[in-house]
Amino acid sequence: MRSVVVSSSFSLSSSPGDVWPFITDTDRTNRLVIGSANVYRPIEKGTKSSARFLVEAKAAGMTMTYEEAPFEWTLNKSFSVYRKMRSGPLESYTYGITLDPAPDGGTKVTVRLDLVPRHWLLRPIAQIEGNRIVARMAKLAESIDAHLRDKAPSPYLKPSSPANEERLDFAQRELEKRDLDAKAIATLVDLIRNGPDADLVRIRPFELAHEHGVDEREMLRICLHAVTLGVVELRWALVCPSCRTASDQVTSLAEIGDASHCQLCDLQFGVELDKAVEATFVPHPSVREVSNMMFCIGGPARTPHVVAQAVVDARGEKSLEAPAEAGRYRVFARGGAIASVDVTSEGATSATVTLEGEALTPPAVDVAPGASIVVHNRTSTPLHVKLERLGYASRAATAHVVTTLSEFRRFFSKDLLKPSTPLKVASVAILFSDLTGSTALYTRAGDAAAFRLVDDHFDVLRKVIDEHGGSVVKTMGDAIMAAFIEPLACVRASIACLHAFETFRVDADNGELTGIKLGLFAGPCYVVTANDAIDYFGQTVNCASRVQHCAETGEIVFEEEVWDRLPEVDKSKLRLVSKLETTVKGVAHPLRLVRTKLMTEIVSQRHLTSQKRASSPELV
Repeated sequence: MRSVVVSSSFSLSSSPGDVWPFITDTDRTNRLVIGSANVYRPIEKGTKSSARFLVEAKAAGMTMTYEEAPFEWTLNKSFSVYRKMRSGPLESYTYGITLDPAPDGGTKVTVRLDLVPRHWLLRPIAQIEGNRIVARMAKLAESIDAHLRDKAPSPYLKPSSPANEERLDFAQRELEKRDLDAKAIATLVDLIRNGPDADLVRIRPFELAHEHGVDEREMLRICLHAVTLGVVELRWALVCPSCRTASDQVTSLAEIGDASHCQLCDLQFGVELDKAVEATFVPHPSVREVSNMMFCIGGPARTPHVVAQAVVDARGEKSLEAPAEAGRYRVFARGGAIASVDVTSEGATSATVTLEGEALTPPAVDVAPGASIVVHNRTSTPLHVKLERLGYASRAATAHVVTTLSEFRRFFSKDLLKPSTPLKVASVAILFSDLTGSTALYTRAGDAAAFRLVDDHFDVLRKVIDEHGGSVVKTMGDAIMAAFIEPLACVRASIACLHAFETFRVDADNGELTGIKLGLFAGPCYVVTANDAIDYFGQTVNCASRVQHCAETGEIVFEEEVWDRLPEVDKSKLRLVSKLETTVKGVAHPLRLVRTKLMTEIVSQRHLTSQKRASSPELV
């Protein structure tokens, strides 16, 4: 059957690069242009198709079922999608948009629909529906241009469901009573009150913070506090390492296994808390009813790190265009085969990689900006390949980050991992403290006074650790174990802990009997549930414990490599006592460490007062 082609071109004053992220957000465009949601089901195994999903949709009052091939695109230039119908009035449907740069810096936009009806009698309906979609798309593009050019309201602010104003006002007042940033509170509340539904089905705190210029961790803290007030609900998304979209979503850490599968990428991946598990939030239904219906899941805007994507037929080939920006990229073929791509000015103008079996060869190529990377598919299955930008900044609030916040341990103490499922993190900084002189303290001060001092010192350290973005994992006797995202923050917290403890000690009853020593170490670790709490185990924990044992009273001991990376503003607070090496069972090489002390001595106010009295002449 001959196709019905509907095409329209129009001009925008904004550049292709500015228009691209808006016009490729197909979930939002479909909400406004099509208006009906889709139902997505994984495609059955054994189908000789590049499609990964079977979609049920409605158009012109009729229900259609189709196989949706992966979208194809080249960054800032064009995108398209092919849908093979299994039911409905059409045999196939191809939709595409091209952005061509105009001489005046604007963009020539071309929207094209290629509709193949099942019967010639359906051609008029296809023509009418095609004209309607193209006209709506043109109107939406003009609204996007006005938003970019004149700062007009974004067309994506709708649709928006109503919010419970009374509940929101109450929650905002309660949040403002807590030690939280007022601007960040207002940002979250405004989003829940006025944000479009599409922004609320998956609230990402770090992304929200970045857009509004507030601190990321503060926004995350506010979201956790908001859960306790019934404003939002916490969700855990399992994120594919390739497409970086959620392959699954759960409401509890206990529902997470040690592996997951991405249907789109056909990729089985291990679940690591610092990479594959992201905390997101959604309004509580009593505050605002937000539909989680999907209008499109495959547009380029969902995967902004992918600069090009194409479907390659079985035994066929397709070209991917290298981006204009130099950097490190990789070709990814559905199923997990990869080849590294370095884009440099000295690179070749073209390159070829071949998919055979489960591997891409050669494993690495160097190309120039704009070069053609031809992918040969030697397999018997059509599949999609993509060119991914490496090092793309992620704004995911990972489970690793969340579980190091004191608010999470305080508010969500029952949200634990499966007892039998340790999950890996690539790096965590573990801090151990130890109260020295405790034996003499208990002997001379008595059990009650000694216990009070130990407990008070826990409060002092816990407050400092919280303020520096760490979390107390547990206390052991008179020692603390804490976790931080990275070692520099851990060192800064250690400096502050030592300073705070010395200030506390010199004026505390029996404080002169005690001291404190600190040791820290960073590396890969496993996160587990132990004694009904989230805990860490592995060689990194063993090393941190060993490092702490190398410290003397009043010292912080850590790796020499961390000392070398420490900014001068932090180094100036420490005095290097010595360097040393120590061995840990199971670690191949000795640990190279530094022993440090505070640069300035903390002097007791009580001591200053007694000195002043001693030096003053007696009154007669």
